Amino acid sequence: MAKPRLVQLIAESSHGLCKVCGGNKRTAIYRFRHQQYVPTYMPPTLNPVCRQCVYKEVYGNKNFRKKMKERSLDGKE
Repeated sequence: MAKPRLVQLIAESSHGLCKVCGGNKRTAIYRFRHQQYVPTYMPPTLNPVCRQCVYKEVYGNKNFRKKMKERSLDGKE
């Protein structure tokens, strides 16, 4: 059984360099870690990651914009 991924909102609006795309953006900053499938390997925690990259990693390229509008990873439901 895979352990769940870690998605944590750090700052709502901040300026930072994204670890995934390498872009310098002013957007929400997240801490992200992929799911752990191999019991002996702990995936690295990426920090900071921009909003667009986090939603692409979690939901894929097809539906991530719809989920961004819903703000499903922000914990505000």
